[in-house]
Amino acid sequence: MQSVKFNEWNPGTSSTRKYQEGASFDLTFRNLSYTTGKGKKAKHILHQISGSFKSGHLTAILGPSGAGKTSLMNILAGLKKSGIEGRVDVNGAKRKFKTFRKQSAYVTQQDHLLKNLTVDEYMTAAAHLKLGNKVSDKEKKSTIEQILKTLGLTNTKKTRVKCLSGGECKRLSIGLELIDNPAILFLDEPTSGLDSSSSLQCVSLLRDIARSGRTVVATIHQPNSRLLDLFDHLYIVAGGSCMYQGPVDSLVPYLQTMNLDCPNHHNPTDFAIDVASGEYGDVLPRLVSGIENGRRIFHENSPAILASPALSHDTGFYEEDEFDIMLDGNSKKKEKKGKNKDGLMYGAPFHYQVSILLGRTWRTIWREKILTTMRLTLHVCISFLMGMLYWQIGDDADDIFNNAGMIFFSLIFILYVAMMPTFLTFTLEREVLVREHLNQWYSLKAYYLAKTLADIPFQIVFPTLYLIPLYFMSNQPLCIGSFSMLLGILISMALVGQGIGLFFGAAFDIPVASYFAPISCIPFLLVSGFVLKFNAIPTYLSWITYLSFLHYGFEGSMLSLYTVDRPPLGCYQDYCHFRYPIKFLEQFDLTHSSYYLALVGMLVSFVVIRVGAYFALSFKLRHVR
Repeated sequence: MQSVKFNEWNPGTSSTRKYQEGASFDLTFRNLSYTTGKGKKAKHILHQISGSFKSGHLTAILGPSGAGKTSLMNILAGLKKSGIEGRVDVNGAKRKFKTFRKQSAYVTQQDHLLKNLTVDEYMTAAAHLKLGNKVSDKEKKSTIEQILKTLGLTNTKKTRVKCLSGGECKRLSIGLELIDNPAILFLDEPTSGLDSSSSLQCVSLLRDIARSGRTVVATIHQPNSRLLDLFDHLYIVAGGSCMYQGPVDSLVPYLQTMNLDCPNHHNPTDFAIDVASGEYGDVLPRLVSGIENGRRIFHENSPAILASPALSHDTGFYEEDEFDIMLDGNSKKKEKKGKNKDGLMYGAPFHYQVSILLGRTWRTIWREKILTTMRLTLHVCISFLMGMLYWQIGDDADDIFNNAGMIFFSLIFILYVAMMPTFLTFTLEREVLVREHLNQWYSLKAYYLAKTLADIPFQIVFPTLYLIPLYFMSNQPLCIGSFSMLLGILISMALVGQGIGLFFGAAFDIPVASYFAPISCIPFLLVSGFVLKFNAIPTYLSWITYLSFLHYGFEGSMLSLYTVDRPPLGCYQDYCHFRYPIKFLEQFDLTHSSYYLALVGMLVSFVVIRVGAYFALSFKLRHVR
């Protein structure tokens, strides 16, 4: 890969220019403790740990499984907020969370990417979202080309993500976060799943990024000797404490000071991990004490104690914290007003985010040939099958219950065929949302609105394609009004089904969602009015009918076909009790019902379910780490 100086990028944002002018962001943390659970179930992950990561250095966080290295990374990146004590500083000043999240980027261990976008399309969408509409398309294109050249992805810019190798996907994940030129880059196991050559390329790239003046921190699982030589700084965690902090070359001398001799031709980090795991006795307390739990950076010639802001050991407050507490009411109000004014921590305004996300979502749905083609084929095939099974029964008074059963089955079919693919695909796409949202690409509201708008056309087209053959094959009334009213009910049912799919896809993983999503509709099915007539439902349960979208759907569909002013149905027997539609409506207690109230009921259900899905997704994002 060709080496490009990252500080020469010029995307044009004010924050980027600030970095280009030579600003460095040193990350320092003091006395960090992290606890999960409460009471007897409380588990202490980190214990008063300290450390310092410098700009221009590539830092590796190492440690055995369960040591707390990923928790430390997530805290430093700002992804964990609860159960934490201690302090994180940027350039010696207390970290401001919102500003810090904009200055930093986090690359997760798994490369959660949209598989149907090309590399260039993905980078372009990221540039629009991160740099906004104030940066010209020419500047964005120049930035993208320079990043792709640096990452060695120029020849794959027209390749879809699903066709990339593991190393290329990892480089793309890094490149997406480099577009807005972050000052601090966090990476969780960036070499996981890569072969030795791809791992070497990846870490070499990270070193080049660090050399440009960025602070680059990565958790690494036992790197080999060649990878180890690329790192400037090691931070080894064991049992929630720091057992070593310093240059790579000083690791072996430090262990020797503790009478721990690394065998010749043995990987020093492998030896250190073995020591941390207790294979050389209970020496961990001595190692933690020797490095003062991260407050000391060990150099072979001159161990150094980290510089820190003034700290009161009696109170646990930093001096500037005390200053913040003494702010008067007016100052606090000004600070709050400033936060609100600067609350938009995204590169693009809301409407621009929605526009870009809508186009990207449309492209991914359209290219999902298997799913889209399958849904289209399923609607058409089931429509013709139903039409042949219920051939010409729509105007036969003797088959009126069969006709009602056909319509009710259609409602169930439209509901489930909209619900099932939605939660299956959205559960997978949710991981992409987590990565992009946490890296401040866009707001959750913009994403959710774009997601909702993008799928609405499909929920209109598919029910329409289903209804047209079935309607004419089953000989329903040749009236544009009846057809339009029934189509409105089916479309509303499809939207409700998609909303339920979004809710369960947002709230649960695939195994749980695939079980509970279909079952959740059964109570509404029982009180729909088809299985059990309305007047037969016990009074203490009748209130459920007002919550049942299937009740409104069945009511609206029956009123669409069997209006009071519809001519008498055909009768081919000696006597047909339901020849007049009013008799049928009386049978199902629908004579005083209103089609428009039924339609409103379905639309209210649609809105309530969508709002519930939004809050479920918001809750999931807050507790993702």
